[in-house]
Amino acid sequence: MSYPGGGGGQWQPQNDPYQQGGGYPQQGGFQQGGYPQQQPGYPQTGPQPQQGGYPQTGPQPQQGGYPQTGPQGFPQQGGYPQTGPQPQWGQQPPFGGEPPKKKRTGLVITVLVAVLLLVGGGVTYFAFLRSSTTAASGQDTPKLAAEKLITSLGSGDIIGVMNGLAPAEAKLSKDYTEAVVNEAKRLEILKKDADPNKVSGIEFKSEGITFDEAGAEKINDKLTINKLTGGKITITSDASKIPLTDKIVKALGAKLESGAKTETVDITEEVKKRGKPIGIATINVDGEWYPSAFYTIANIALEEEKLKWPAQGIAPEGAASAQDAAKAIVTAGMDADLKKVIALLPPDEMGVLQAVGPVLLEQAGSQKPTGAKLDALETDVKDVTGGKQVTIRKLTVTADGEKVDISRTGDCYTVEAQGQQQKLCADELAQLVQQQGGKNIPPAAVDVIARVGGQIMKDGVGVVATEVDGKWYVSPIRTYYELALTLFRGLEPKDVDALLELVK
Repeated sequence: MSYPGGGGGQWQPQNDPYQQGGGYPQQGGFQQGGYPQQQPGYPQTGPQPQQGGYPQTGPQPQQGGYPQTGPQGFPQQGGYPQTGPQPQWGQQPPFGGEPPKKKRTGLVITVLVAVLLLVGGGVTYFAFLRSSTTAASGQDTPKLAAEKLITSLGSGDIIGVMNGLAPAEAKLSKDYTEAVVNEAKRLEILKKDADPNKVSGIEFKSEGITFDEAGAEKINDKLTINKLTGGKITITSDASKIPLTDKIVKALGAKLESGAKTETVDITEEVKKRGKPIGIATINVDGEWYPSAFYTIANIALEEEKLKWPAQGIAPEGAASAQDAAKAIVTAGMDADLKKVIALLPPDEMGVLQAVGPVLLEQAGSQKPTGAKLDALETDVKDVTGGKQVTIRKLTVTADGEKVDISRTGDCYTVEAQGQQQKLCADELAQLVQQQGGKNIPPAAVDVIARVGGQIMKDGVGVVATEVDGKWYVSPIRTYYELALTLFRGLEPKDVDALLELVK
């Protein structure tokens, strides 16, 4: 398959520099070597190299203003595994510069980003889930692809919106949404008879949508930025339509009783305020055009920073096996080799990072290697949705002249360093949490923490690799999803009850 990443031909630079545009949401920007962030980092549960490598924890804010009942679609979209402190736009100086001034969030951009990235928590899990594996076909031209996206909105066909996205982006969401919903049913968050294909808590309607066809920017043969210039989009959300169980409804109380909320976005007015049209990226995959969430977000970020799409991206460099891909990205992270990290990402899912890679490298500047050396990495491999999960069995790292050995046997981890050895097993977590937290942690919370932590230790810590055209790459998004599902699997219905009591 062909993807609009770094492996294509020369890209034609644009004649006019991107102008500063206000009004898009502060979803986060390019992290150091990353992609526009929708949520902070990946969950971090084990030993981490400084860059690249394994996931990172952090609280995850709600997005789009909709209720959340589970892990969000496309968290940290397009990012690569982050492990060290990373500057984010709006929070820390980007790429070592001064932090930008906060700008007013344009509601129209918020809506488009929300639609494109399928975010919004529990409401949109039901709006977007589809059990059918039939993929929507692409369009003959970039304009038709962009128009179909808005047409799907106008008809209220949210499933059509998802299926109409670039194939890899649509597949990412569909691969894991059903699993999340099933876990929510098991945990008695959602009703057993909930039918995701018939229930929706959010509706979109559009009217009078116009594009400036002559103004469309052809970045290269694989990527075109279409210009949305006018029309209206009306969003109606009603959380009460989500098939939550009675106990969840009771716990949320008035939050679900406020009824439907409707808001209309005047795109024409928003375009006037921005001083330019809103770009919707379309990409060519195997001869057909699709609207792309990832490239649209990247284009917004480039415009905001007055940067251009590079003339040529970073070519993907896959490995011979899932294990080799995992080892390569850990080594690249330790060496602060950002170019190699980007090259090891899937060209179908993360091709946008490879497309903007040269900009990321330039803005990130020279990075100092950690000085750590990977002496040994032994892994276990198992099949997961869309790829293979590679988990650590033994890891040996030398840093500052000291060797650290981490090994896993069953659900027990052993760490050896400086002549000392420490072992921790899953069944010891509850006691450890009690010792560390003392009387400040309620017994019910100790039980939940121990159970979830134990599940992670049993399943192991690692990354998910996917195969593209015979080569293996590390998928940060699928890595996150698998870890999120592991957390869910560690819970029981009684844990949800206990947590509800704690938040009253």
